[in-house]
Amino acid sequence: MQAYKLLSSRIQPIHPDEDGNRAIELMNLYRVNHLAVVKNDFFLGVISDKEINLWNSTDDCIEEHLSNLASPHVQYNQHLFDIIEVLEKNNLSVVPVLDEDQHFKGVITSRKLLYTIANSAAIQSVGGVVVLQMHNNDYSMTEIANIIESNDTKILSSYVTSTSESSRMEITLKLNKTDITAIVKDLERYEYQIIASYKEEDTDIDFMERYEQLMRFLNP
Repeated sequence: MQAYKLLSSRIQPIHPDEDGNRAIELMNLYRVNHLAVVKNDFFLGVISDKEINLWNSTDDCIEEHLSNLASPHVQYNQHLFDIIEVLEKNNLSVVPVLDEDQHFKGVITSRKLLYTIANSAAIQSVGGVVVLQMHNNDYSMTEIANIIESNDTKILSSYVTSTSESSRMEITLKLNKTDITAIVKDLERYEYQIIASYKEEDTDIDFMERYEQLMRFLNP
């Protein structure tokens, strides 16, 4: 799924001549915490309600504070995963989308991302989930896939989590089988560290908490 397919037709940018009061009014209307600042179709940055509340007065024009605005964005043809990364790193409720000439094309909301993820075939498909942890240098999706496929099972989706402060990573795998006992044993036999595994009927509280945290993040 590419960025241009996820654009919101409802949320409009704000012009730098507008003041902080108008920006907050629009944020409340659109139920977001950020707006793209655009002039003559050129993207100037992202303004947030928190930033406006730090001004001496919300009557200030946005143009007076342009130098303080960050400008996180994605290109119109970037993938869903790139959008999620930009949203997460910058704690955004909307992600601005630009074309190859840096013209503003619109925004993607965190709610739209949630809807897209929730309705993906991988999420809706019945199957188990395995979460592995390993050192970054030990990561080989080819080897992991070979072990799983040797059990007549397919990987429907994968998600890798790592930070620059750590040498370790987590790989979350959604599989097309509910009975993943043999797969877990095989992965352990190859000395992979399994930090969690879930069958379709599992009601693991920690897993549900982590799922709800993801939902809150994507749908503030």
